[in-house]
Amino acid sequence: MKKILAFMLAVVMVLSLAACGGGSSQATAPTEKPTEAPKAEEPAAPEEPGTEGSAEEAPPEEEPAWEPTEDVTLIIAYSPGGGSDLLARTFVNEGADNFATTLIPTNIPGGSCALGYTELINAEPDGLTIGNTNTSAVVNGLSEGAPYVYYKELQPLCQIGSAPYVVYVPSSSDIMDLDDLKEAILSRDVISAAAGRGSNTHWEMEYFALKAGGDVTSVIYDGGAPCVAALLGGHADVTVQTPADGAEYVRSGDLRAIAVLYDERLQTEEFKDVPTSVEQGYDWLVNYTFHGYAAPKGVSEDVITYYENAFKACLDTDVVREAIENYGFTVAFEDSEGFGEIWNNYADYITDVKTQLGDRLDE
Repeated sequence: MKKILAFMLAVVMVLSLAACGGGSSQATAPTEKPTEAPKAEEPAAPEEPGTEGSAEEAPPEEEPAWEPTEDVTLIIAYSPGGGSDLLARTFVNEGADNFATTLIPTNIPGGSCALGYTELINAEPDGLTIGNTNTSAVVNGLSEGAPYVYYKELQPLCQIGSAPYVVYVPSSSDIMDLDDLKEAILSRDVISAAAGRGSNTHWEMEYFALKAGGDVTSVIYDGGAPCVAALLGGHADVTVQTPADGAEYVRSGDLRAIAVLYDERLQTEEFKDVPTSVEQGYDWLVNYTFHGYAAPKGVSEDVITYYENAFKACLDTDVVREAIENYGFTVAFEDSEGFGEIWNNYADYITDVKTQLGDRLDE
């Protein structure tokens, strides 16, 4: 009997353990409602930059402004020693500290500035090649036979100043003023040395002769320095150049300045006593040259900004400003946009003058 009871107790224990689910893989329906899973929180709106507790990452650092890491080629479309060359070398030398790398002056004269401007136009627009430009970028580019309309194919960077043109004769000449020059043109063959066909230094004497009712023989040279040399050597009677081109020889007594083509006198020692064309009754004979810098078209805005800032910094340096003023130039900075407007306005003016001259510049 005890054995039977023990056996039955063992069976009951086995069945009880099975009822606890130890061996079944089938899920049984829950007898209680399960606790709901917590709802996901809505993402918080990003806080305004600079607000307290912002988890926003710090903005990436701005890239440094562009500046050259190699030497820069500075193309000068004239022979060494002329006004454009002297002005350019002022920035190369006295203004050097305002540039990130060295400016390498590179004279490429020839073809009435065609060689130099063509080299500049076709350079890579990477900021490593720039060139100095004056009124020839407009005037010469509008001349018959020019390979490009230069000012339309270049990117203006900035203007640094301007100056009126000056009429020079050898000190031994009997021409003392513009009236004497007019009389000489009407009575004999006057040879005029011009820096480039169609340039200001060419058309101004042709225009003067046209208004006087006569003619001049124009001999074309590549820049102001060779024109001055022609006067000094007795190969020409007159030339129209910038104050910088002739100042040294006015000081030495080898050249005489007979007129400043402007309505105000220059104040430098060499020219302060030289009467203007307006004073002499020739108010229609007023002209000036600007001096500035340009790059190949396609340079970035960062490149333009770098050169605007660098040249402007030069002009804020006393030694640079004084050198420019000693060359007879008035410091007058214009940024890229302003310089481009000057180009366009000058083109309108020159187009009108050349229409009046007809084919005189092509002879």
